[in-house]
Amino acid sequence: MRLRSSTDFALRLLMRLGADAEHHQSTEVLAREIGVPRNHLHKIVQDLTEAGLVRTLRGARGGVMLARPTSGITIGEVVRHLERGQALVECFLPEGGACCFLPGCLLRRSLQRAREAFLAELDRTSLEECVVPGGLGAASSEVV
Repeated sequence: MRLRSSTDFALRLLMRLGADAEHHQSTEVLAREIGVPRNHLHKIVQDLTEAGLVRTLRGARGGVMLARPTSGITIGEVVRHLERGQALVECFLPEGGACCFLPGCLLRRSLQRAREAFLAELDRTSLEECVVPGGLGAASSEVV
């Protein structure tokens, strides 16, 4: 399963915010640190605010911070919210797309189970588990 780039950026943003959860962070600084255009970051922040994952504060000392503790945010929750409305394959579209095998497709059930297993695994992972101690650039290059 491939996530949209905006979901990837949102996950990076949440990880960055989780590394310093007690302070508001400037969107300008955050955009530079996670490598996303500032205007794109604003849209991501709006979406995460709508989901209740971050909160914003206006003004000179304002910025963005997590709305909840990292232990109370699952990666599955984030991905579900940000990928809502994205069909894994054409037959998952609300109107069913133009698949020639519908309604009797035998692959659709397996794809649905695989999607559910993917999200179930992400539900078992909290943001707290993904926050890199020491912040950006502090992670080892080893992937487990």
